[in-house]
Amino acid sequence: MAHLKSDYTSYVHKNPSRKSCEQTIKKILTREFEEFGENRHFKQASDFMVYFESLHPASASLTKQVQRAVNSLNLPRDENGYFMINKTAEEYAAERELTRLLLDAAVQDLSNTTPVLLKTESWKREYVMHLLEADSYVNSISPTMLETSNGILIYTSDPESLLIHLSSFIS
Repeated sequence: MAHLKSDYTSYVHKNPSRKSCEQTIKKILTREFEEFGENRHFKQASDFMVYFESLHPASASLTKQVQRAVNSLNLPRDENGYFMINKTAEEYAAERELTRLLLDAAVQDLSNTTPVLLKTESWKREYVMHLLEADSYVNSISPTMLETSNGILIYTSDPESLLIHLSSFIS
């Protein structure tokens, strides 16, 4: 009977595997994210040690195993250095790049505009669009234009005036 007890004791004191540590760390961070919407407690492997040491005896090998798990997860960190569980490193890098690129951009609501299609041959679309962009009146009533497969799509706040203005070139 004593033999069984010592086997059980050695099993209980055995460090968790790296995979097991990874799963636990993911659970901890997921719970943190679900509860607070962000992580504000875990920046490094040592921050997880309180949890792991509550289940396993503190040791250098346990610390090393948790560090390996954190490194293996390759979690992105936010601007304050906290681990992020809700995004991959690639997603976070893409978001940061998009943020950098859009710093001087502006968002314009086009819901109050009407699209008008100016049908034209493909070989002259680019040049016609260039001339329309240079036209101050078109610019005053049209926030944007797009080349399409059938012509140029012009979004305008005053479709009637745009049509009259464009007709003046055709007549």
